[in-house]
Amino acid sequence: METKRVDSIGADTSEYRDLQVDLVKQEFRRAKDYSSEYHQSNTPIAHFFNTRVKRVSELLSDFKSGNVLDVGCGPAKIGNTFRDRPIKYYGVDISDEMIRECKDTFGHDPQFHFSLGRIEELPFPASYFDVVLCLGAFEYLPKGHIAMREIARVLKPKGTIIVSMHNRISPYRLWFRYGFGKLKNGANKVKRLIIGKRTDMETTASKRLLFRVYGDKAFRQLLAAERLRVEDTVYYDFNVFFVPLDALFPRASVYLSRKLEFLCRSKLKLIGTGFILKCRKNE
Repeated sequence: METKRVDSIGADTSEYRDLQVDLVKQEFRRAKDYSSEYHQSNTPIAHFFNTRVKRVSELLSDFKSGNVLDVGCGPAKIGNTFRDRPIKYYGVDISDEMIRECKDTFGHDPQFHFSLGRIEELPFPASYFDVVLCLGAFEYLPKGHIAMREIARVLKPKGTIIVSMHNRISPYRLWFRYGFGKLKNGANKVKRLIIGKRTDMETTASKRLLFRVYGDKAFRQLLAAERLRVEDTVYYDFNVFFVPLDALFPRASVYLSRKLEFLCRSKLKLIGTGFILKCRKNE
C-alpha cells in the first residue's frame, strides 16, 4: 500500500487544510472500487482491510447494545459486525461517494445511519456514543489533536474508542520508506536527466495527499491528552513480501501473512504493518 509524502504547503494554513480535504475526496471518489477490494480473496490490500475488521470485531465481542460512531467509515464494512445486536450504527465520511455506497449497501435498515461530515466537526451532541471507531483516518489528518478532541467530546464517560494506525517501524514500512521509496525517487531523477524536464510526480509535488504515520509514543500522547486510556493493543497484517514482491506474488504474500497472524500479541508483533488500540475514556 503506497503512502504519499506530506504536502509542501504549510500544514497550519487554511490553504493546506482545504487542499487536503479536496485530495481526500479525490482519493476516495471511486467508492465502489474501494468497497470491492474487501471482497478480493487473495490480494494484500484485501487481507489488510479484512484482517483489521476481524481484529476490531474481536475487540468489540463483549459490546452488546448502544450507539456506535464510525468516523471516516468508508464503505462501512465493519457495520456488518453489529447486524445481530441492538446497536445503532452511525457512519460519517467526508466523501459523498462513500456515503452513497454505504446507503446502497445497507438500504433503509433503521439500524444504520450515514451522513457527510468531517472528523474535526462531528455533527453529534457531547457524550452520545458508547463506542467510537476511527480506522484508517488519522493518517490523512493535518491536525490529529483536534480530531482526537472531537472524538473524545462525543464519547460517553467510560466509553470505548478503537483506532488503527500503520506501524511505521514494521519491516515492510521501513523498506517502503527507506529502500523502495529512495530507489523510486532516484529513478525519477535519472529520468529527469535523460528527458530534460521534471517528471509528472515532481510537478505535482505541491498537490500530494498527506499521509502521516504516527509513532506509537506520539499516538499515545494524542490519546492521553484527551483522557483516553489504552486498554489493549493488537497488531495485524504480517506482510513480509516487501513491495513490489507483494504485487508480483499476491497469493503467496497473503498466504504467509495469514500464517503469521498468530503473532498479533507476541514479542514479534512489530512485524505487523498495522496496529489497533482499544481505549477507554475516563469519567
